[in-house]
Amino acid sequence: MDILITEEAKKQFDKILENSEHKYIRIYKNRPSIYEDAKLDFMLDEIKEDDELHEVDGYKIIINKRLGCQIFFMNISYGGLMSRDKFSIECDIGLLHF
Repeated sequence: MDILITEEAKKQFDKILENSEHKYIRIYKNRPSIYEDAKLDFMLDEIKEDDELHEVDGYKIIINKRLGCQIFFMNISYGGLMSRDKFSIECDIGLLHF
């Protein structure tokens, strides 16, 4: 899997990780609601047995193996026209099976 983290996202991750006891950034699939479709999100967490670890530019990205095998490319960004003060995770993903 190829993972790209933009420079602005790296700055924001640095701020978040600086004050956290966790060292891993977990990418996970949010459940859909009546207001929005399912999307990828992140949280700080610890690595688990069923996780894949990806080290990208010094950041430790963890993804559940079941989800990770369906993702081919991921772009993590922060800010921009559609999400001014938010992270955005875009990916090329195969069929989701949950």
